[in-house]
Amino acid sequence: MGTTRLELYAERHNALALRLKALGHPARWSMVEHLLAQQGCVNADFVALTGLAQPTVTRHLSVLVGAGLVACDCGGGRAVYCIAPGAWRALEADLVPWVRQAAAFPTHCETDASCCTPS
Repeated sequence: MGTTRLELYAERHNALALRLKALGHPARWSMVEHLLAQQGCVNADFVALTGLAQPTVTRHLSVLVGAGLVACDCGGGRAVYCIAPGAWRALEADLVPWVRQAAAFPTHCETDASCCTPS
């Protein structure tokens, strides 16, 4: 696969793609769900939760932190993670209008093949 030319796209599209890519793994969804339920968590809890090795858990957490979806307080020799609500509000603002528009879209290709047929 070729190099992604991010400069071709609007910054908001790049930011959205980064957040969505960070959520593109089931282990990360599991981690986010756990954080939502716990109101915070320490790194070791994720090893037991996911069954993954500590380095793999650390990598998944760094992806979530890098996308801004999760915050980390790494002081005191123990990393504590929590949800970063601002990034989730931005994700909601970006996705909800598209989801609503797509869900209300009047044409479905399986039932109306003319939408996909060149004129």
